[in-house]
Amino acid sequence: MHCAVLTNGAYLLNVDCDHYFNSSKALREAMCFMMDPALGRKTCYVQFPQRFDGIDLHDRYANRNIVFFDINMKGLDGIQGPMYVGTGCCFNRQALYGYDPVLTEADLEPNIVVKSCCGGRKKKSKSYMDNKNRMMKRTESSAPIFNMDDIEEGIEGYEDERSMLMSQKRLEKRFGQSPIFTASTFMTQGGIPPSTNPASLLKEAIHVISCGYEDKTEWGKEIGWIYGSVTEDILTGFKMHARGWISIYCMPPRPCFKGSAPINLSDRLNQVLRWALGSVEILFSRHCPIWYNYGGRLKLLERVAYINTIVYPITSLPLIAYCVLPAICLLTNKFIIPADQ
Repeated sequence: MHCAVLTNGAYLLNVDCDHYFNSSKALREAMCFMMDPALGRKTCYVQFPQRFDGIDLHDRYANRNIVFFDINMKGLDGIQGPMYVGTGCCFNRQALYGYDPVLTEADLEPNIVVKSCCGGRKKKSKSYMDNKNRMMKRTESSAPIFNMDDIEEGIEGYEDERSMLMSQKRLEKRFGQSPIFTASTFMTQGGIPPSTNPASLLKEAIHVISCGYEDKTEWGKEIGWIYGSVTEDILTGFKMHARGWISIYCMPPRPCFKGSAPINLSDRLNQVLRWALGSVEILFSRHCPIWYNYGGRLKLLERVAYINTIVYPITSLPLIAYCVLPAICLLTNKFIIPADQ
């Protein structure tokens, strides 16, 4: 949050501490999508594939994850976009703040899969009309800019925009008790109100990163990086897609970011266990893709992809049975399939 007070960029780059820039053109690659006239206003992030150093010739621990990064993520790029994988990702600041994207009427049409299965629709659904109304309100608002006096006095002076803006109390509950930070969230191009005193920014930055600032706010629940799972990256991207944002998968010939991969079996197993634990946590949480935001802006095939991501640890049970049963049958000379009489 302190970056919103001290910096003025509309975009954020997230890279793990054990990753580094492998290409000087990385940010330019992301900006080509973020600043696209057609897609930029509804793009929440640009995700780069993970690439690693120190992998042996035969990749004995499957660190490259070729199926996921080179096949699955490419496929998702043709639906609503790839998942957020926790590093090598450039974010739209407005998406992290929990705002809805600026969508066109075509974006709010029902899924093509649903239309093809159920036929044409003679009447617009209630959810479609609600989404359309929210989109029109957000388009008309065009991110108002406030000065410090306006923020401190509340938003009573903006009666004509009351239907578009939350009350001051709701803003504090959502973003916390920082007028400067709250004002910065309304600025689509980043930055802070011009009338802000630069001398107070450091004090405000210390305030927003304090341990108790997020208490009784929506940070970690609806906005920012979402808490509740050790794989918070999947949860964060899922919440953005559920609001209607799209994401982009960028795979330039030269990897833009590289990191360190597990070099022994123990580290690799710990990593896989952590991913599986995070998926199961999401499966049994209120954010489970099977039912969360059903009927909203998350596309059907994108939902199926997220479901596949969180249920894969459960598939280990039938796989174990599939591998163990034949061995038991051979050793005991008893078969699960009845012999011909």
